Amino acid sequence: MRRILAAFVLVAAAGGASPAWAQDRTFGLGVGFVKPKDVDGTIWFTGNAQFKVAKDIVVEPEIGFWKKTASVSGVVDVSIRDLDIGANALYTTVRKSLNISVGAGLGAHLLKGVLGSTDSDSSTKLGFHLLGGLVFGHAKSMHFFANARYDLVSDINQFKLYGGVRFKL
Repeated sequence: MRRILAAFVLVAAAGGASPAWAQDRTFGLGVGFVKPKDVDGTIWFTGNAQFKVAKDIVVEPEIGFWKKTASVSGVVDVSIRDLDIGANALYTTVRKSLNISVGAGLGAHLLKGVLGSTDSDSSTKLGFHLLGGLVFGHAKSMHFFANARYDLVSDINQFKLYGGVRFKL
């Protein structure tokens, strides 16, 4: 799993180093809603970079985070969190003033569950991401984006709706 993740990061870094792709690099920050399986929905934060590697292909290394805490019978607190580090490959096309993208990727989901203040469990799971989205706006250096995404992560699949701002580098 680490080798696959390292390969995605290497491809993204190589894309960022080439002068031919310099005008096709962006950085994005987003926030949205995540609904993990068997857990109430919560807020999700994400940051990513995009590097154009071919005419309609973009590589997107990313990091994301969510945490949900609940009280059971008012006696004990239970929380779960997911730190996702991964990369996606996107096919993009432009229609009028919208940039439309669809893609897939892989990520290491560093999951941690805590029951009360003494019992915790951590594990790293490989996730497969399916996503689609839009980028819109007329400014030369800043655009807005909106995405829908589904992460297949063994015990805790996740549906995400999020948006944010993307800056040209």
